[in-house]
Amino acid sequence: MSGLTVGLYLPGFSYAEYLLAALFFGHLYFLWKKTPLRLLPLLLFAGLGYLAIQPWVAPSFPSNHISHYVDSRPWHIKGTIVEAPRISDGRTGLVLEAETLSRAGQRYRICGRLRLTARGVVSDVYRGNTIAFFGRLKTPRNFNNPNGFNYKRYLAFRGIQVTSYLNDPTLFVRIREKGTPIVLGMLQGTRKAGSKLIATSTRDESAQGILKALLLGDRSGISSDLREVFNRTGLGHLLAISGLHIGMVAAFFFFLFRILLSRSERLLLAGTLSKWGACLTMLPVLLYGLLVGMSPSTQRAVIMVLVFLIAIILEKEHHPINTLAVAAFIILIVVPPSLFDISFQLSFVAVFSILCGLRSLPWKVAPSDSRPTLLLKKLGTFVAVSFFAITGTFPLALYYFNQVSLIGLMSNCIAVPIVGFLVLPLGMLAMLVLPVSFYLAVWIMKSSGMLVSILLGVVSFFSNWSFAAIKTVTPTLFEIGLFYTLAVILLNLKRKHLRTIAIPLLLVIISADVLYWMGERFWHRDLRVTVIDVGQGNAALLELPKGACILIDGGGFFDNSFDMGRLVVAPFLWQKKIATIDYIVLSHPQADHLNGLLYIARNFNVREFWFNGEPGYTETYKTFLDILSEEDIPMVRLNRDSKPKIINGVRLDVLHPPADFLSHAGSNPNDNSLVVKATFDETAFLFPGDIEKEAERELAARAGAELKSSILLAPHHGSRTSSTPAFLDCVQPDIVIFSSRSSGRFRHPHPEVLKRYETRNCKLFRTDHDGAIMISTDGKEVRIKKCLPGDTIS
Repeated sequence: MSGLTVGLYLPGFSYAEYLLAALFFGHLYFLWKKTPLRLLPLLLFAGLGYLAIQPWVAPSFPSNHISHYVDSRPWHIKGTIVEAPRISDGRTGLVLEAETLSRAGQRYRICGRLRLTARGVVSDVYRGNTIAFFGRLKTPRNFNNPNGFNYKRYLAFRGIQVTSYLNDPTLFVRIREKGTPIVLGMLQGTRKAGSKLIATSTRDESAQGILKALLLGDRSGISSDLREVFNRTGLGHLLAISGLHIGMVAAFFFFLFRILLSRSERLLLAGTLSKWGACLTMLPVLLYGLLVGMSPSTQRAVIMVLVFLIAIILEKEHHPINTLAVAAFIILIVVPPSLFDISFQLSFVAVFSILCGLRSLPWKVAPSDSRPTLLLKKLGTFVAVSFFAITGTFPLALYYFNQVSLIGLMSNCIAVPIVGFLVLPLGMLAMLVLPVSFYLAVWIMKSSGMLVSILLGVVSFFSNWSFAAIKTVTPTLFEIGLFYTLAVILLNLKRKHLRTIAIPLLLVIISADVLYWMGERFWHRDLRVTVIDVGQGNAALLELPKGACILIDGGGFFDNSFDMGRLVVAPFLWQKKIATIDYIVLSHPQADHLNGLLYIARNFNVREFWFNGEPGYTETYKTFLDILSEEDIPMVRLNRDSKPKIINGVRLDVLHPPADFLSHAGSNPNDNSLVVKATFDETAFLFPGDIEKEAERELAARAGAELKSSILLAPHHGSRTSSTPAFLDCVQPDIVIFSSRSSGRFRHPHPEVLKRYETRNCKLFRTDHDGAIMISTDGKEVRIKKCLPGDTIS
């Protein structure tokens, strides 16, 4: 694991193979000399880990790889689906093994994987189908913000280097298969029949979605609202097939086979019930894994459970931590990038936490225990298992999901037995009975559906509790290490040196960490401005002296197919330990400024909302205004007649629009943008929204010298219709920042605009080239830092 980690962050070391060879021959030498090897094996395996990850982090592609054909023109693309389609948020994701590209009468045979995202729900396509479509090839791109999600690396770990998008899913053609493998065809047929069975058995759409997710690995029926209900109650893990589901299936069938086999006197006398039970359990585990699609996370879970079953067969069940390590070792040999997968980390940390925690329990089952005592001990152990799993994964859940369910222990103690010992077994029994009797299968599945409906009612009731879950800031890796160090100490309190030395030392370190972040958040004296990389859109965070925060716009996609607030802006704020936004400012209600604010308004403590007073004219804007009303966030309308606001030494002036702009019929929404100037001592920032030449002309004539600012966020993302010479003569910026994406349909910033700023000797920064732009100033000196590699500029 250490080798894999080093290989991820320091890839492409030229002499790694030679060092590994030296370590190998060093092994042979010490073995020949019969000398203790000491740390040499660890170094050898670290070297193997380093080399194992290189094909993913520093790949070398052949000349006909699809990544060499990326350009701005459409191709006719043909490929075979290699993973089960994923449907989420109204879009269908397909992973293809590309075969041919055609254009202008020329055809190329290619290789490599492609991720195709089709708008809408695409039905009747399966793994193994060959499809063809017209589309543009694109290289995946990240939103480059500090500690942001690395989408490009996520795809690379799945072997994907190229993406494409299809706006109309009816535009691709499914080509008839010449020879679908028998097993694959049987699985596809079983899933179709299972889906029909579930739809026939229950009319509750939510129950249908959950049953399809549990039994077929199909999460297309899980709405975002239903997913949030389960997340708030700490049950989100039940909706995605993982080690928990495979483990529940294995546990149920293992004990079922033991009960059935116990009728054999020969097996009882031989003492091999567990061995035969483990052997037989492998079959339903493999069948269930195949049925739900054998996604990478499912493959890992199946391997982990099979290793534990093999340990029982080999009579090694008394060494569970070694068994867990062997399972992890096998998975990392087969798929080295698994180490950096969320599901791998959560599954193994949960199991490891349970194994370590159960060792520390003060009670043990004894033959002399009475039946009530035995029942209480088993009940206590069951609750302890949930407690240790939740506690062990707690920091990882904060790190990846920024949410804590305060009722997770209670809800898991209720839901996991219902799902594991009733819903899943009944559902699998219905699937087994289906080929024999459709009607009997329907009645069995109805029972499973009724249980799911009851569970849904309970979960929804718990989710509505205001204290069911809270959003939290993101812990650092150092803080996660502190948490696990504290957990180890608490599990070993019997050791005196831990009580007298380790605990006080740890408390000092934790206190120092708290003081550091208090200083970063609330005790700093400078003004910090970050222009967040939100692609084609605007979002800027102002951290005022003493910690007050202002968020100007939130970015967003025009079709709202990607939640910019949830996936980009909120994680950026949380990793800076920001949970309260004092002021949200909306320059104007267009999608690329507005849509990201919906999630922020609902999930952060927002004290006030500033806007230009424009009424809601889109559904998204109306929804946003409804959220503000539900959350009791005061709304303040601002215009150029509004009085300046001075907050912690920073003066905020609204220079535009005029108070009567709504009375001007047919006015351009862009020209109605709030223009905000933030001044801190001798340094001024100007945030002009999307104003165009008409508003710029008016501002230049009326405000004049008031516009002068050191740093300018380019109007309208550097559009050709903005940044007029008269306006720039008034602003006289030294630094200009473009928040845009040149590869988008608008092609911002425009070359003419760039040249206009260059002739004025302005320092130019672009979020599409530099990532997030972070600026700090004490009012006199300005320091600029780019998220992507580059020097700090003063």
